Amino acid sequence: MKALCTKQPGDYALVERPMPTLAAGEALIKVGRAALCHTDVIIREGAAPHVRYPVIPGHEFAGVVESCGSDVKYLEPGDRVAVHTILSCGQCSACRKGDTNACEHYDELGSQRDGGFAEYCAVPARHLFKLPERMTLAEGAMVEPLANAVSAVRQSGIQTGERVVIIGPGPIGLLALQVARLANPSLLILVGTRDERLAVGKIFGATHILNVAQQDVSETLERLLGGRGADVVIECAGTRSALELALRIIGRRGRIAIEGAHDPQETIAVSPYFFLAQAVSLTGINGWVTADFVQALELLNSGLVKAKPLITHTFSLEQWETAFAMITTRKSEAIKVQFAP
Repeated sequence: MKALCTKQPGDYALVERPMPTLAAGEALIKVGRAALCHTDVIIREGAAPHVRYPVIPGHEFAGVVESCGSDVKYLEPGDRVAVHTILSCGQCSACRKGDTNACEHYDELGSQRDGGFAEYCAVPARHLFKLPERMTLAEGAMVEPLANAVSAVRQSGIQTGERVVIIGPGPIGLLALQVARLANPSLLILVGTRDERLAVGKIFGATHILNVAQQDVSETLERLLGGRGADVVIECAGTRSALELALRIIGRRGRIAIEGAHDPQETIAVSPYFFLAQAVSLTGINGWVTADFVQALELLNSGLVKAKPLITHTFSLEQWETAFAMITTRKSEAIKVQFAP
């Protein structure tokens, strides 16, 4: 089968690989759609310390059950499934508390085990979720990124009537905006640098959109927030300037959720007294738990969150270099890029 494989840091290519063999409790998935994210760019560059080489990347994907190994229940060939790519053991103390992302035996498809950038993938059946009839495979591949947005909104604790600012209209930011809207905030402000993506946010329910590349938004935010600052800021940009903006605009007893992937070497200057005096909380969003994944699936099925408008480009595996170029150099037109293996 064809697969994108990274054998070692910086070595990334389309190769021929043997078909996966199934262990007990696993199902063979014919990959229908697999989405690219910023983590995949880091993996391609050889800068992801969590990768276990060699590996086939791809941690956002959906497909069709091709065959089932022994001991597989509740699934059969032909079932369309979303893939819960975090492989938790279900037995450790973290899993028992529902914190599956902190599993003591954590494994992940697409970084520690072969993922979805291939024609086929072997997946433990208990990590497969059947897709509702009206949900496409393209939408199924969006369940994982939506789970990240659900996690960010859940942990930020948005209450009805609060003032919410989302920084970064990338795929997660635009999904988080839709999830945050369901809490009925009084203000839902989207801040970014690209008019095309900000316009999508307006369609999805942002009360205001602000382009920091065209104006100093501090004064505008001060006015919109009534001089009291934001109750919640969800930072999805992953840049120092975005986090510094979040710290400037957060109000007393406000909550900042950092969802964006930051450079591990980057630092910002902030006094601990600021958090003490303003009673501000800062939460790092390190992925999602199973409950977030289930909610993401339900939100897509119900139509309360829409993923189709975010899927702007689809490529074959043979076009992988073009796909990576789209998400790294043409961000204004490419929101979510997918492979159709």
